[in-house]
Amino acid sequence: MKRIFLILTAIAMLSVTAVPIMAQEVLPPDPNMSGRITSPPQGEFIIFDIFILRPLGLASMAVGAVSTIAAVPWVEPSHSNDRVERELIQKPYEYTFCRPLGDIDF
Repeated sequence: MKRIFLILTAIAMLSVTAVPIMAQEVLPPDPNMSGRITSPPQGEFIIFDIFILRPLGLASMAVGAVSTIAAVPWVEPSHSNDRVERELIQKPYEYTFCRPLGDIDF
């Protein structure tokens, strides 16, 4: 039983790490994207986005909200409410909920 479990685990690990090698289709530049070459996202990027990046975005929103509350004593005297809100709440929100699925910019 232990041997079967070990073999199945090895097969699962190899199948997860095996990435098919494919040629990417290069499309002409989109005039709306300032010269950035666009192509549809690959399936691996979509899966990575769903299971890794979106939950990390939710976690960063929670950390940003807690940090914003903790920073209130220093934010109010310096009148930097909009900057703190933009960096700690708005940007993680836009990254998590407004970005197209699979659109990963590293």
